[in-house]
Amino acid sequence: MRLRLAPAVRVPAVAAAVAVSAALALSGCAGSGVQREAPGAAQSSVRTSADGTDLSLQGRNVDLQIAKAAVHLAAAGGAQVEMTVTNAGPVTEHLAVASVGPHVANITGSSANPLSVAGVLIEGYNGTAQFGAADGPKITLPAGDAPKAGSKVTVMLQFGVAGMIRLDVPVLAS
Repeated sequence: MRLRLAPAVRVPAVAAAVAVSAALALSGCAGSGVQREAPGAAQSSVRTSADGTDLSLQGRNVDLQIAKAAVHLAAAGGAQVEMTVTNAGPVTEHLAVASVGPHVANITGSSANPLSVAGVLIEGYNGTAQFGAADGPKITLPAGDAPKAGSKVTVMLQFGVAGMIRLDVPVLAS
């Protein structure tokens, strides 16, 4: 004859484990203290001028500023996005993907803002990345994908914490 454990013996242990897990998840104690803002609660402002587009985005654990975002055409026919990204929030940010118009751009890191599988690192607490600077990370397009000078183009930036950001930026001849 086989011995069988009654379901009542196993259920309290499982129920206790589920209750503890749920309590930790709901209290925020299971993580690093980072909490996401409720959808629609973030605040942003955008300003576009002839020399670039500025964006300020603030929400829980996100305080991101993008200054003078513009596409600069290269003499060889390619283009690069130039902008300064400042992460004043408490969470390290990564720029993972960028597109200019319908084209996916190439992203490279720098010594101060290395590229990993998560994207280009932008430290929290006023970390800065100067995309397009001589010693900064780069967002580039090959010659065949460059937009026309004097136009505006949509730049999509996918950040790890801030999410997707859409900017309409000027295209400037360098």
